[in-house]
Amino acid sequence: MTKMVVQLQGSDSLPGGFAAQPKTMFRAGTQYCRIEEEPDVEHGIHGLVIINEPDIWMVNLEDKTAKHMVDDGPTFNCRLPIFAGWLSDVPEDEAGPIAELEFGHELEFFKNQGARPETGPVLQTKQTTAYFLKFGESAVVLFTYGAPERPLGVAWKRGEKHDILSYSEVPFDAKLFAKPDYVKIVESKQ
Repeated sequence: MTKMVVQLQGSDSLPGGFAAQPKTMFRAGTQYCRIEEEPDVEHGIHGLVIINEPDIWMVNLEDKTAKHMVDDGPTFNCRLPIFAGWLSDVPEDEAGPIAELEFGHELEFFKNQGARPETGPVLQTKQTTAYFLKFGESAVVLFTYGAPERPLGVAWKRGEKHDILSYSEVPFDAKLFAKPDYVKIVESKQ
């Protein structure tokens, strides 16, 4: 199971703003995903998303409510794209491939795109291996470490805009992907 504490460090993030707050994400295979957000005081939301395919719960911890949805399929794969939400102003020929880069599948993505390993910088006291890709004016890089090789961070740069995210791995915990029983759940169509 991969645990990612993702904190946006980028040219567009306002220090102290909600977008710059860390999010904790968990991923185990293609069935289990979980996203824990910090409280958004301005909007009265403390978001939590639990995915145990085909079940999805969107929880607001602030008011203790949740919506439950069931994925209609035919495939039951939770997705955690890394940069998809930030690509709206990027031409499709470069945004398309970058939108396919997902948390938990980074190394596979870079290798499938033909990136070759290079000696990377020391990050978080770890010697890294770097994988570079270029799509149009966008450059993305994956930093890995250890044996077996695992992601330590990923970065995207286009012109003056840049974003950097980092994370770590933890043992699988099935309780993280269970139906939340501490909130009022409303069934919802997806």
